[in-house]
Amino acid sequence: MGNKNRLLDFIIPEIINITDPGDCICDLMAGTASVGYALKSRNRILSNDVQEYSYYISKALIENNDFVISSESGLQDLQKRYNENLYNKHYGFFANTYTDTYFSGEQCLQIDSIRYAIEFIENEYVKSLYLSALMGAMTKAQSSPGHFAQFMPKENDRIKQLRAMDVWQGFIEKCEDFANIVSNEYENKAYCLDYKELIRLPDIADVKCFYLDSPYSAEQYSRFYHILETVSKYDNPSVSYKAKYRDDRFFSKFCYTKSALDEFEEIISFAKSNGSCLVISYSNRGVVDIGDIVTVAEKYYEKLDLKSLEYDHSTQGKGNKQILEHLVILV
Repeated sequence: MGNKNRLLDFIIPEIINITDPGDCICDLMAGTASVGYALKSRNRILSNDVQEYSYYISKALIENNDFVISSESGLQDLQKRYNENLYNKHYGFFANTYTDTYFSGEQCLQIDSIRYAIEFIENEYVKSLYLSALMGAMTKAQSSPGHFAQFMPKENDRIKQLRAMDVWQGFIEKCEDFANIVSNEYENKAYCLDYKELIRLPDIADVKCFYLDSPYSAEQYSRFYHILETVSKYDNPSVSYKAKYRDDRFFSKFCYTKSALDEFEEIISFAKSNGSCLVISYSNRGVVDIGDIVTVAEKYYEKLDLKSLEYDHSTQGKGNKQILEHLVILV
């Protein structure tokens, strides 16, 4: 949910068609920053998300132009502090809270210990790179159906295999994914703001094209990423329900039928007043109909193009469903 990697070949050419090299492009709700990163070699990128886990990914991949990490650097920079926490347990929130839920007790202690070691990294970009690698390792090892909204029952056949994964080893291997980072000549920026705050910033006046991939489901996205949010913040939050959601998790108005269309109109009207193009990704399974979004858009933009792509969407262990991904292109 929310990851656009599989749809980049559909989305990126449409953004390229309406922008020039060097133009400033703003991803309003960046998630894993895949769209912004795919455009980074060509454009100046502003990458925003209200979730802090996303901010660190954007800090590592978008704002960062100069720093990389590797398996070797991970061992050199972190192993001493990692081992220290294994024995002294300075950080223990995951072990105390999530043991035998999304991870085994040993995996939770490994997560705590990696996070403890990362906290001592002074360079903000290197820290963000290591946090991104940790989130990648956690996502691979999780005992859940592809997201963190719920964990697998202990009877699940895959539990033994997943619980046997070494998170530290997975993290060290994942560091190698960040040994090369796309660098450009532009002053890219990562933000962690509600879009209503973001659009008031002076930098936004430079934006030639906004990209919007808002939540479309009635399910709040914060349910699916709360573990990544907690490992990023490491703020020992109060948690509730069987799934141990953060009590302070973010609720988006895009997830409610009664408010989603008004949210779209606010962004569409702002983009027009800013003199910017706008590209909207939306699913045919959204809480509002794509036709209603088009009707609102036509109030503000004279030139509108609607394109759609059918693709297989995983239903987390229940097979695949055919989904239509819509692109509303406003120029």
